Amino acid sequence: MMRLSYDPIYNSGLAGVLLTAVVIVLLFVITPSGVTRPRRMMLFALRGIAALALVLTMLRPSLVKTDNRPAAATLAIAMDTSRSMTLASGDESAATATNNTEEAADTRWQQQQRILNTLAQNLSGQDEQLNITLYRYDRRGDQVANGRASELSDALAATKQIQPDGVLTDLSVPLESAVAASRGMPLAGIVLLSDGTQTVVPESRSSGNSGTQPTSQNGDGLQGGRRLDPVSSARLVAAIGVPLWTVALGPRAETSRVQDVSVQSLPETYRMFTGNETEVSFEVVSQGYPGTPITLSLEWIDNNGNSRSAATRTMMSDQTSHTEAFRIPIVAPDPGQYQLVVRARPPAGEPNASNDFQLAFVDVRPGGGRVLYLEGTPRLEQMYLRKALGRFPDLELTYRWIPRDTAPRWPASLADDLQSGRFDVVILGDLHSAALGDQQLEQLAESVAAGTALVTLGGERAYGPGGYADSPLAKVLPIKMNGSIAIPPGREIEESLLGQLPGPITLKTSRPHPITTINAGDRNLDWSTLPPMPGANAFPGVKASPGVQVLLEDDRSDPMLIVGEYGQGRVASLAFDSTWVWWRGGSSEFHRRFWRQLMLWLLSREEDNDTELQLEMTRRRFNTSESSLLSGTIVLNENMNQQTGAWSADVVLESGDVRPLGISTNTRAFGDQREAVISAEVFGDAAGPETPQQQNTELSDVTASNDSSPTESPQTNAPLSNTSSMPPGIHRVRVRLGDAANPIVSAELPFQIIDDTRELSAIAADHALLDRMAAITATSGGESFRPDQLDSLIERISTQRRRAERAVIEKWRLGDGPISGWIVFVLFAGCLCSEWTLRRRWGLA
Repeated sequence: MMRLSYDPIYNSGLAGVLLTAVVIVLLFVITPSGVTRPRRMMLFALRGIAALALVLTMLRPSLVKTDNRPAAATLAIAMDTSRSMTLASGDESAATATNNTEEAADTRWQQQQRILNTLAQNLSGQDEQLNITLYRYDRRGDQVANGRASELSDALAATKQIQPDGVLTDLSVPLESAVAASRGMPLAGIVLLSDGTQTVVPESRSSGNSGTQPTSQNGDGLQGGRRLDPVSSARLVAAIGVPLWTVALGPRAETSRVQDVSVQSLPETYRMFTGNETEVSFEVVSQGYPGTPITLSLEWIDNNGNSRSAATRTMMSDQTSHTEAFRIPIVAPDPGQYQLVVRARPPAGEPNASNDFQLAFVDVRPGGGRVLYLEGTPRLEQMYLRKALGRFPDLELTYRWIPRDTAPRWPASLADDLQSGRFDVVILGDLHSAALGDQQLEQLAESVAAGTALVTLGGERAYGPGGYADSPLAKVLPIKMNGSIAIPPGREIEESLLGQLPGPITLKTSRPHPITTINAGDRNLDWSTLPPMPGANAFPGVKASPGVQVLLEDDRSDPMLIVGEYGQGRVASLAFDSTWVWWRGGSSEFHRRFWRQLMLWLLSREEDNDTELQLEMTRRRFNTSESSLLSGTIVLNENMNQQTGAWSADVVLESGDVRPLGISTNTRAFGDQREAVISAEVFGDAAGPETPQQQNTELSDVTASNDSSPTESPQTNAPLSNTSSMPPGIHRVRVRLGDAANPIVSAELPFQIIDDTRELSAIAADHALLDRMAAITATSGGESFRPDQLDSLIERISTQRRRAERAVIEKWRLGDGPISGWIVFVLFAGCLCSEWTLRRRWGLA
């Protein structure tokens, strides 16, 4: 729409009209005399043209054009270049269009190319403000072309050189790339072409609870240390108000005809301790087996290939498609390295049995201990004691609080917890004997005689005041108790309570013992520097029994820590209950080591200080298209220091073949000793090694980040070399120091490389995932389409562009531009000069 407007000088129309009238009057009223009529008319004409130019200058007429135009934006189109594009498209229209057999076997890649050409033809007539960016993606993504919509056909010529050879698909990659690129120009929408085969599984970090070893992983598509899944990326697109239009390629999955069972989400590694119970978590996905029982089995496989059952379960669902999560408790076997195989056994005839099982690598270590802590008063001691014991992965702590206000219902029922063999160590806190009752205390005494260890802590309701002198537990403890000072259960404590020693109480060792000799490297920590105890229980005496020893006493030689044995079990009685003051006094490490060494003694163990080579991998189970970083550390002794240049590594394949592995090593300070750090990278078959420069950079960063002594420069004694990629299978990486035939140090770590056939095994496309992703952006106009609905997609894009239209006002004002300004000036000045010249020639004034 166009209209004429005026913008008079001084911003006033009245002023412009008055000035115009004055100019005209001056030009036409003042006329020369003594001139002929023709000459007068010529002068008036020149004056009139000059007046007109002057009037136009004062009124400044403008031509205003108002138009609705869409805002400048980018339409992102993402094309799938993974291997699943080589599968059949299931497009019957392509098969019936010709009788050619090859044409009938139309692939998803050809289907995608036709869709891109159709989009190019129809989008070329879109508005000039629409920019189109073409992406390619599989497990990674990159930009192929960028330009106006009219240039899309030319950009597609570049895709003829692209082949669908990606071994993995990550549908979050194109969405993240498009969102990241939209910071320069808003997104009009995202067109995602895919069959929905999401084969990159988002990584998770398993918790360290229940003995699980956290596994740190790195891979493509990581955002801030985590890998995004397509649904999360679709939510990000929806959050910024951008529509996602998915075009589903390939045949739709008919779940009623698909029969498949797969085990998923089993953590790669576990660290367990012998005898401890650990929960194993995983998921089982079944399709096409409604009402059919499916047996699940968990099996241990040792290094010799021997297997034995760990647990069995049965799942059954009345739905065609069903996913069920499992958390199955298992007990760790004897120390060693194992494979834990979770296997689903569906009925015979399943088309794809390769995903019926999944395995985890389990490192079972000796000396696991199950600890039961019974407490009656929620004091500071129990909080810090639980914190200290919770730091040890080989100790499985169970805490039971029996509140004092439940005394009318005592004894509490703990028969299952106190049965023989249920726990390895029992800790009794500030708990009255009535809370357990004579029957359960007798059960506890029998458990100690059978081998369970017992720890009793000091407290206002412990020992004599708690009624233990006349209980079945009196025969178990290594101390004597005064039964006359027992207080009734549930009674409030008086200030002048008998059987207590007032503080401060300074502890000192009475004899060397593994419990009280607290080491920190090569030095012993001194008990005299610890904060004193605020109080303690007074023991009438110590039993004169074999094995009973007083390990700690105060300045008055009162016994503070007494140990002994009862039957097959070890017993320790502490007069104090305030070791938390060590923690708060800045001696948290002393506090931790004391409780650690007490637990180890009760379990008939000693702290394992032997130097071992500890190997770890960022991935213990990865695909042929991925790689894993190997790292190892060991504290060096004098003999090892002389051999630090003789490190070697190789990979023993499942077939028995051995392949050398290039490693990088350096040393760093570790207290008064030195520690060696080993690094390497293992590649899957399809990933292949990167350039040596890239490997050296990455691995030097890893070893540098592990170095606790930044002032020391690492000394690399073996340059990292390329290593051959590894085929699928269960292999072992082996690292040795010294002669390969007789190494000083040697360690092995098994790992699994999975044959990555997921791209080609998913014959039926996952359109449901694409529908779900598009539905997340529905409020912004997102929708899912099929290849035969391209007209609807193009119409939706046009509709979205019309919604983005805004009013654009264009104004051309006389004199604003150099051309119109010079025309008016030349016209005005030319007319006046011509009029003046004529009057001079004609001899007029």
